[in-house]
Amino acid sequence: MHSKTMKAAVLNAPSEIICKDVIIPAPDDNEIAIDVMTCGVCGSDIHMWKAGKGWNDNIDDFVMGHEFCGIVAQSNDSDFNIGDRVVFWANLYCGECHFCQSGNEQLCKHVDGKNYVGFVTNGGYAEKFVGLAKNAFKLPDSVSDISAALIDPLMVAYHAVRKSNIKLNGRVLVIGSGIIGHLIGELAKKSGASFVALSKLSDHKIKRAQEFHIFDAYFDAHDENSIAHMQTLTSGGFDIIFEAAGGESALDTCIKAIKPGGTVILIGNSNDEKIPVNINKLVLSEINFSGSVSCTRTEFVETIDLIAQGYINVEKYVTDILPLDKLQEAFERQISETDPMLKCVIQIG
Repeated sequence: MHSKTMKAAVLNAPSEIICKDVIIPAPDDNEIAIDVMTCGVCGSDIHMWKAGKGWNDNIDDFVMGHEFCGIVAQSNDSDFNIGDRVVFWANLYCGECHFCQSGNEQLCKHVDGKNYVGFVTNGGYAEKFVGLAKNAFKLPDSVSDISAALIDPLMVAYHAVRKSNIKLNGRVLVIGSGIIGHLIGELAKKSGASFVALSKLSDHKIKRAQEFHIFDAYFDAHDENSIAHMQTLTSGGFDIIFEAAGGESALDTCIKAIKPGGTVILIGNSNDEKIPVNINKLVLSEINFSGSVSCTRTEFVETIDLIAQGYINVEKYVTDILPLDKLQEAFERQISETDPMLKCVIQIG
């Protein structure tokens, strides 16, 4: 008896994706199988693509992709029926540790910041996916397949904005011009901030933000006078800064541009485990630093609802929709400093 196969985009070597036929896994107890419809391209995928491996060295034909949705094709769980449209939450939380029991699944001891679908297990850059039913959520008809591919970055932005406790009339800076930075900017404005600015490295990735008037001001991260401009426009510094870039220069901007007693929310991951900071400035100005990762299970459900109820139109941020066999091209364009691609969604089904 021959095993059935599917087309998948496999991480073959550093900076090399190839499409090939791989065996379709059979769902175990408490798992469901879906026909994948769309999968969003994420910056985390780019890091693994450059390295040529995921976070689990024991997987042959490793398939990335964690921002995906699909249609249930087989179910070993009573909560799902064949034909249901679902989106997967990549967080492989245990549900039993004290973090999970307190509703902080993003801090699960079993996850430890690493155990995610598409990072340590095969993900959604394939025609089919098999995973735990508890990580699947039914999609309302009002959430399109393209919009569903942006639930993951929106949940990250939503969790970060909730942690910041933005006040009405607040002054906010977002550092980082990727999709999460764009979504944070819009959510911050919708949460009552009166002035929302973006610090960016180039103008190529911000065309959508300019079209939709997301931000009130833009600062060039290369401009040595940008901090002075920020201080002038905000009368002494921002109330809240979201750092969504992950780098020494971005962190330095946070410390210099925040007002005394202000809050910095750190979202961006850095390739450097240690980054020097001006500790005296942090202490003497009583700057509040807080990390922000993923979201809670409750917030994931709320994120779906934000789209379903029309609170935010995430589909407007999609600049490119490409087929699975163009994933290599999508990654190459994503890292280009001159390509205007902001958010690419891979259309599979």
